[in-house]
Parts: sequence; structure tokens; C-alpha cells
Amino acid sequence: MKNKFLLIAVFSAMLVIPKINFGQAPTLGSTANYVLFSTNGSLANTGTSAFIGDLGSNNGTVTNFSNVTGTTHIMDASSALCATDLLSLYNQLNTTSATLISVPTLGNNQVITAGAYSITTAASLNGTLT
Repeated sequence: MKNKFLLIAVFSAMLVIPKINFGQAPTLGSTANYVLFSTNGSLANTGTSAFIGDLGSNNGTVTNFSNVTGTTHIMDASSALCATDLLSLYNQLNTTSATLISVPTLGNNQVITAGAYSITTAASLNGTLT
């Protein structure tokens, strides 16, 4: 009888307790508008890359990006806000355990799933990354 009562109590509690989501997307803020951004440093392109979205730097130059569908921001109000939002995003993600430690070369038709990724050395992008 005690086991039956316990089972009913647990089932009843499951009906009234709200659903808990453990996997929450981070708050992107203004960084959601950018496809490529550097808070402290320059960005340079050596190929024929196509970018759809904004790119910029809050403390550096942006050179050789000729195929951009978006706006380039260099040390303006938008890049300053993005730098602030990026720091908040970094602090939020810094408390998250990495789901994968990837190799420093990304691309070559590589497909990555949602998660927190950690690359501990300088990285490069070669080809398509989805």
C-alpha cells in the first residue's frame, strides 16, 4: 500500500511541477547581427569569402572583404555594443562545459551541431562550415 501511495504522489508531483529546460540558448544580444567580429584585433580576408550579415572590429581594421551582404562596422557605436554583448556572452559560456574540443582547422564541409565548442589554439576556416 505504501508503494502505491508513493507512486501516486510522484506522478501527481510530476503533473504540477513546471517543465525544467536545462539546455538554454545563450543570450546573443547585438552579436546575433554579426557573422564575424573581433573585440580586440583586426580581421583580414585572403580569399573570395562570401559573408551574409554584419562584420566588424571594435579595435582594429577590417581588410579585403569584398563580398559582404551586410554592414562593416569599425570602431563605431554598433561595434562597441557588440563588444559589450560579446563579453556578456563569453562570461555566460565560460561557465559551460565544452561538448567538443575541436581541431584548429574548421571547414571542409564539416557540420557541427549545437553546443559549446572549445578550441585551445589559433584556428583557421577552410571551405564550408555548417
